[in-house]
Amino acid sequence: MNIPHDKFCALPWISLETSPIGTVRPCCLAEDEIKDELGNKYKLIETDLRTVQRSDYMKNLRQQFLDGKQPQTCRKCWNEERSGRTSKRMHALERLKHVITDTEWTTDSKSLQFLDFKLGNICNLKCRICGSWSSSNFAAEELKFDRDNEFHKQMLKDGAWPRENSDFWTNLDDIIENIKYIEFTGGEPFMIREHFQLLETIVQKGIANKVEIHYNTNGTHFPEHAEEIWKHFQTVEIAFSIDDVEDRFEYQRTNAVWSEVNSNIDKFKELRARYPGKIQLQVCSTINVFNVMYLENLANWIDEQEFDFVYWNVLHEAYYLSVGTMPEQAKTIAIDRLHSAEVSEFHRREFDQVIDFIQQGPSNDGQILRMKVEDLDWKRSHNLQTHHAELAQAIDYNGPQR
Repeated sequence: MNIPHDKFCALPWISLETSPIGTVRPCCLAEDEIKDELGNKYKLIETDLRTVQRSDYMKNLRQQFLDGKQPQTCRKCWNEERSGRTSKRMHALERLKHVITDTEWTTDSKSLQFLDFKLGNICNLKCRICGSWSSSNFAAEELKFDRDNEFHKQMLKDGAWPRENSDFWTNLDDIIENIKYIEFTGGEPFMIREHFQLLETIVQKGIANKVEIHYNTNGTHFPEHAEEIWKHFQTVEIAFSIDDVEDRFEYQRTNAVWSEVNSNIDKFKELRARYPGKIQLQVCSTINVFNVMYLENLANWIDEQEFDFVYWNVLHEAYYLSVGTMPEQAKTIAIDRLHSAEVSEFHRREFDQVIDFIQQGPSNDGQILRMKVEDLDWKRSHNLQTHHAELAQAIDYNGPQR
């Protein structure tokens, strides 16, 4: 791949990410949503992807990369690279090198080849590191305790955008011919039926064998009918979002049942066996305050599963859930546990980079973290102390007080 310099990112030229609430970003880690000339966020309830891609905002972003600058909206990648981790930018260049064949780069956009689709916020879980913007269940829970909360009402409304704007699906017909790679995340993508209709359209056009699909799923669903669609595509990657094991998994991902998720993973393994090379299974584990002290157990479980690819992700937002902002006493315990963890060489390298990330972050007193944990513990009749005793003690958490 011929790129201008080693800090270059190709995504602003060939990719867009649709958010669960219908806004658009250059990629899933970009801090800013794309805005029009008046400073208003583009919303897919009323506009189309081509308009967004050709906007002045995107031209300016592309110019910054051409000039060798490091755009502020890409801060998460720069932070990860400074701690020695493989950033989204670097991963994308490697992952998409076989589809990016261009040798000339200007401020003009290229054909959209990579779409990161979060098609609404329909989800059956209420994960501790998530929120109303990505989970309809989370929003409904918040409204149960605060019926007049306008923010969560708006999240439920905005999260329905793929079903409210039928033109969005029609407009996709104009760009789908050049698509090489589609990510479906969420919400929970296997609960969003419309995306299967999009895949059927690609099959009908006779181009499915040139298209790769990637899913991030919470593992609670196994779509029985999907095999008849997926078999036509070049590859189908199923990435399970698993951040912990057993009781801690169920605490962190409320409504999920550990045994059911493992059963579904077994079904996907059987599907992989029927389509070797075409179906690929992955795991994406997001390191955050809830699991950082228990990663040894998770790493060993991952090794038992024989996934085709393992990706350790570091949570950046909300900042109070980031391992880089934990109170100092929590950081000390987490670092000691990561140092002493008995894991494979692969996980050891990742853990060492996580330690660097923890050490570089600005610690806080944990007050907001305790407040947020207590709020959800009270609403869900949970207690962090039950399965996360070391973490609870490290952040001086005494259980729900209401």
